[in-house]
Amino acid sequence: MKFAYIYDCCVQNSFYIENGIAYEYASKKPYMHIHAITPSLHNAGWNFPFLWGDGSFLNIKEWVENDLDLPDEDFDMIMYANERVGLDNENKKKYGVERLKEKYPNAKVFGWFKELELSVHNIEVRSKNRIDFLKECDGIVAHGITTMKNSPFLLEIEKQLGEKIKNYISCPINIDTFYDNFYSNKKQNSIFAYLPNPIHRRGETYSFAQHMGKKYDIPVRYKSVKGDQEYSHLSAKEFIELWSPSVYHFNLDPSELHPGQQTIQVANVGSINIGGINESHGILYPNTATNDLKILEEKFVEYINDEDKRFQDIEYAWIKLNEFYSYDTIKKQLLEIYNA
Repeated sequence: MKFAYIYDCCVQNSFYIENGIAYEYASKKPYMHIHAITPSLHNAGWNFPFLWGDGSFLNIKEWVENDLDLPDEDFDMIMYANERVGLDNENKKKYGVERLKEKYPNAKVFGWFKELELSVHNIEVRSKNRIDFLKECDGIVAHGITTMKNSPFLLEIEKQLGEKIKNYISCPINIDTFYDNFYSNKKQNSIFAYLPNPIHRRGETYSFAQHMGKKYDIPVRYKSVKGDQEYSHLSAKEFIELWSPSVYHFNLDPSELHPGQQTIQVANVGSINIGGINESHGILYPNTATNDLKILEEKFVEYINDEDKRFQDIEYAWIKLNEFYSYDTIKKQLLEIYNA
């Protein structure tokens, strides 16, 4: 399967995979970006081009602004998130499905949701044009294993499309390489208090972590701060090295509209996630997938006092991580969609 992962625009440059390494199309040099740990190990959706070992990521805006033809590739399957500039009326031709079909006639083009929101950056014309874009695709693919399939955003999209979204996939992570780089069974008896960037997703993480740390005499660690820029000065590798040594990872994210990339990584390094209701929280850590502070404290005390219970839930998360988020799982899902 020759696979392409495409955005209409983003801060990342276009890259391709060769021998397990990401190379920038423009420079032909190994490529790093803010969500890359190394040129061979990327986070979140940036794993899609790595699935079959020879995929690509294309930032269409990069090619449009430089007045370049799209790269000569023979893609079989394209997953395209067209959500911003590509939906403006004046850009529809340059960013549309027809252009991809002309360049890659052998490929099936599937619309993909990078962001789950009812309007696209509050621009009405983009919201309307996204529906037109999705109807032009060969199919639609969305994140979803359990709770995300019933998100208000997707239900509204189905209403506007007049049909059900049938194709759902989970989030790939390079389990073996991530494990080799960051897993340890010698954890520090500490809490890491994790905060997503969006303020509305931070919940009571910091206050609850501080309260538990003080009450049970366990050190609490945080994202380091440099000026007013929180952790932006850290690389992806440095950030993982900051939180992964702690056995307890507090993340009381109240959003049900997100897959929970951070908690997928937590399971991969052998720590325990406490709190939050992202989709992955319920799949990987069902005993602590809540923001009910009473329940969370009871579970936390149980972990403190029972090493076997800690190991049991870490092992459960590892089994579910491989079941739902491995490369093999996502490749199987995509092949079933492609062949349907």
